[in-house]
Amino acid sequence: MQGMERIEMRVVRIDRPVPSVARVIGHIAPQDPAAWTPPNQAIRIAVAQPEGQRPVMRVYTVRRFDPATGLLEIDFILHGDDSPAMRWLHDAAPGTLLPMIGPRQHVVPLPVEGKRAAIFADETAIPAVWAILNAWAPEAWTQGLESDVWIETADPTAFDELPRPEGVNLHLLLRAEGEPAGATGHLAAAARTISDPGACVIWAAGERQEMRRIREHFRAAGVPRDQLQVVGYWKLGISGTELDRVRLAEYAALLAKGRTLADLSDDELPI
Repeated sequence: MQGMERIEMRVVRIDRPVPSVARVIGHIAPQDPAAWTPPNQAIRIAVAQPEGQRPVMRVYTVRRFDPATGLLEIDFILHGDDSPAMRWLHDAAPGTLLPMIGPRQHVVPLPVEGKRAAIFADETAIPAVWAILNAWAPEAWTQGLESDVWIETADPTAFDELPRPEGVNLHLLLRAEGEPAGATGHLAAAARTISDPGACVIWAAGERQEMRRIREHFRAAGVPRDQLQVVGYWKLGISGTELDRVRLAEYAALLAKGRTLADLSDDELPI
């Protein structure tokens, strides 16, 4: 894709820092290492499939990249299905090569004078939130205003891994055993507790339908578009393959009109 490079990561090791996560750590040699260091960088990985089948493309977030060592961290959220990513992860080992395209800078909450941040995310967005908080600059935000982060997950240890910068309050929305991801409404409910949404810079990522409800709530509350960043990472009941098919079709349509990847609006995808 335009503005990104094709590169291979060689797996160095796979850690299990918490029960819900497999952290793949590998080495890359990018043309421009500095482009990989800002928070919330997206990459498109080519997940190998059984012999005779084409690799499946999946979008992941760079948790961390160290330009001094060339080590890149990608968190895979573990789930019980037989998805292409889970099959690849089962077979991956030190030395395994993982082709990828990237990076693409995704949105981050940018400081606005007199505003605080309100962040909403499920476990699929924890790597992005980790990177955002790890790069957080308290001095850039208006002093005396505390920002808030709400995380929905069934794994409290994944929440515990998050950085805790000065001036940021973290809130755990713990799913009960048996509660399905993407169907609880916990994040949308948390969004409705904000009494002064116009005083916030909103960043949210997670299940598409819930993200749509959050986006609509804050738009109705009058939050300006430049203070509202909401992304649907996945959709309940829809495979990642189908979601990627729609994204790529929309991207191809934009290119045909002479536009670029920057013009791709995730919330306007027909799915």
